[in-house]
Amino acid sequence: MAEIYLAGGCFWGLEEYFSRISGVLATSVGYANGQVETTNYQLLKETDHAETVQVIYDEKAVSLREILLYYFRVIDPLSINQQGNDRGR
Repeated sequence: MAEIYLAGGCFWGLEEYFSRISGVLATSVGYANGQVETTNYQLLKETDHAETVQVIYDEKAVSLREILLYYFRVIDPLSINQQGNDRGR
């Protein structure tokens, strides 16, 4: 079992996307890399956290490379402050 944390706009959409991939065992959402230790959805603009998805997966069923290939199908790593319809830092 392995895990990775990924950010890519709305965490609800990204969580649903990864939950449908064979070999993914669990997903959960949260916040990462802000200016303070904790935040909530209403404070994101002030705390500068990113909406993040934890993906727990079976390395025997799906590789990290495959997880990242799935990820880059739905996010644009060159987009600044926007993923899909989500805008903001």
